[in-house]
Amino acid sequence: MRKFLSYFLAVFVIFLAWALASWIIVLVRGRILLPYPWDTFAVGFAHRGEFLAAFGASARRFALSLALAFATGLPLGLVIGASDRLNRWLSPLIYLLYPVPPVALLIILYMIFGIGEAVKVVVIAATLFFQILVASIGAARNISPSHILSVLSAGANVLQLHRHVVLPAVLPDVFTAARVSVGLGITILYIAETMLGVMGGPASGLGNFTYTYTMRPDLSMAGVVGLSLLGLGFYALLEILERWICRWRYAGKSEG
Repeated sequence: MRKFLSYFLAVFVIFLAWALASWIIVLVRGRILLPYPWDTFAVGFAHRGEFLAAFGASARRFALSLALAFATGLPLGLVIGASDRLNRWLSPLIYLLYPVPPVALLIILYMIFGIGEAVKVVVIAATLFFQILVASIGAARNISPSHILSVLSAGANVLQLHRHVVLPAVLPDVFTAARVSVGLGITILYIAETMLGVMGGPASGLGNFTYTYTMRPDLSMAGVVGLSLLGLGFYALLEILERWICRWRYAGKSEG
């Protein structure tokens, strides 16, 4: 209940600050440059069919990218983290590529995957992949060898070792990294949908919606609100999944 109230208060403060900023701009410039929140919501509702189609397209892309990043980054991180040799050989390469924004390689990815749906998913997934990979490696390296030896000496096989020791130690850090990277992923989603739409690719998603209505600030702001809600939704989804999968971490804790 306390968390719900904190979210509600945050939304109220943002709404109030937005309305105040719009009012100040009208006073200073003499015209509406930043639409009022209620005008944005009204025009968004009037164009709800187009808005919901764009929201759905972006949500599908981000969900697929997130699933792809988890499916590749987590197991690869566990393998590298468990091997001193692999960690020594691959870490320099990983940390060399890690700071490079995948959107900077968008033209190369476009040449490889074409201008369709795949390149948008790949560039978002690549962004999330490195966040999850680095978190997985770090968490796996921090597992105490004595814990591993005690489980193996008790007769556990490799599958049981990963189920009862490795994953419980790694998953909380991985989910934290994934949640933190949602904002960056939404940014890359917007850039990919906008750039590829301009380049002649499939024009869909909130990024394209926001760019298309650049000359309609009220509709463009509706797209920005949609991107914010999309990021909030995936952040909340990851938190719910973490509390379900890593429920031992929250045992005995009260929400208030």
